[in-house]
Amino acid sequence: MNIELLPSRSKHQYFRGNLHGHTTHSDGALSPEDVVKHYQQLGYDFICLSDHLWTNKDYCAPDVLDSSSLNTENFITIPSAEIHCLGKKYVRDGLWHIVANGLPLDFLPASDQETAPELVNRALQAGAFVTIAHPDWYSLTFDEIMSVSHAHGVEIFNNSCHIEAGRGGGIAAADYLLQEKHKIVLTATDDSHFRINDAGGGWVMVAAKELSEQALLDALKKGQYYSSTGVEILKFSINEKKVQLVCSPASHVCVAGSGSSSKYHNGQNLTSVELDLTNFNSDWFRITIIDCIGRCAWTNPIWI
Repeated sequence: MNIELLPSRSKHQYFRGNLHGHTTHSDGALSPEDVVKHYQQLGYDFICLSDHLWTNKDYCAPDVLDSSSLNTENFITIPSAEIHCLGKKYVRDGLWHIVANGLPLDFLPASDQETAPELVNRALQAGAFVTIAHPDWYSLTFDEIMSVSHAHGVEIFNNSCHIEAGRGGGIAAADYLLQEKHKIVLTATDDSHFRINDAGGGWVMVAAKELSEQALLDALKKGQYYSSTGVEILKFSINEKKVQLVCSPASHVCVAGSGSSSKYHNGQNLTSVELDLTNFNSDWFRITIIDCIGRCAWTNPIWI
C-alpha cells in the first residue's frame, strides 16, 4: 500500500513561510511593516516576527509583538518570539535561544530563575510550536540538547548563522535526539535581521487546510511540511519499504538513519528517485536532497 509521507499537492495547498526573523521591535534593522513588504515581494505566504523576548533592553523586547494589523487575505504573520533564559554554556550572557511560534501576546519573559526546560514547557503549554534555535551557532552540548528534548524540533538550517558565522547547521543536534528516540521535526529558517541580505535563504513549505494561524500551527506540529533552501519536494511516499521521491532537479539524495545507517542516490538532474529501505537497519530515517549548486531540502524524520 502506498502511503503519502507528505500531503498530496493535488489535495493540499502548500504555504511558504519563515519561522524565525527580527524587526526593530528588538534588534532588527527594519520595521515590522518593511519586513512584511520584503517577504511579500519574495513570494512568501506567512512569516513569524520572532523578536527577542528578554529583559535586556539593548537588543530584546519586553513583550510579544502584535503584528495582526499587517495581515491580509493573502499574507499573514504569526505572533512569535525568540525566547531566552539563563544557563546556556558557550555563549555571550549565558542565554538560551528558543523559537516559539504562535505565542499569546501576554507571554512573559523568563525570570532569572527559570530554566530552559521550564521555559520550553511553558511555551508548549501556551500552545506554541517550539524549536531549538541554531544549535551549531552556539555549540549546544549533548546534555543541553537532551534537557530540551520535549521541544517540537530543531533548526536544521539557519541562514543568518550560515552566512555570518558558517555555523548554520543543526544536523548533529537533531540526530542526537533521534538516536535517543525523540520524535522531533526539522526546520529551515532565515533568522533575518536585515543588517545584511539574510532574508529568503531558508524556509518551510507547509501543507495546511487554509492560510490561517491555527491551520499552519496544526500542520507544523504534525510535521506536515518540508524545509528548504531552494529544492522543491513534489512527492514523498512509501510503498512497503520502498520510498518514492519526486523533486526539482537534484544531484544527491541522501537517507540517514540510526547509528551510521545511510543510503544515497547520486546523479544529474534527478527528479524521481526510488530508495529501497528493506535492509535499512534503522527504525527511523530522514532525507536530504541537494542540487548542483548546493541548495537543499529536508524531509522530517519518518519512523518506520
